[in-house]
Amino acid sequence: MSKLQAGYGPEYWDKYGVYRTPVGFNLTLLVLLRPLFLWLVSALTWRPDLDLMSLFFHSKQHFFVAVMIASLALIPTVLFSLRRPTSSPKLARYWRHMRWPLLIAASLDLAWLGMQIVQAHYQFSFYLAIQAVLVCWVILYLLKSRYLTCFFGDWPEPENN
Repeated sequence: MSKLQAGYGPEYWDKYGVYRTPVGFNLTLLVLLRPLFLWLVSALTWRPDLDLMSLFFHSKQHFFVAVMIASLALIPTVLFSLRRPTSSPKLARYWRHMRWPLLIAASLDLAWLGMQIVQAHYQFSFYLAIQAVLVCWVILYLLKSRYLTCFFGDWPEPENN
């Protein structure tokens, strides 16, 4: 299917002639990679009197499980960072399937959040509720977005120098 048949015209293309990155995709990566971002912020702002990690994770085990789930989203993130004309066209066949690691990571993340809610004996936690709502949004976005389908199906043509 050509780009014009998909229903998204030139106003949706970047300077390389591929679909622009949807804002929802960037937000999806932000939501799914939040344990890694939190770990990075915690490491960069480390102070002995402030334990930032304990504010968000009940134990080291909770943190490590969250990082393992988030690491699934690193695969599409790395391929996304390589999405440019100077990259190998062979990566395009992998890029087409990158919705699945994101969907698996989001589903596991939601299941993990559900387990944490059960462990808390269903006591309301604003932090867990916000995360659950965001992850549900990510799952719906990954399943329903037509533009995301076009975005994952598009890879820049190699430069002719």
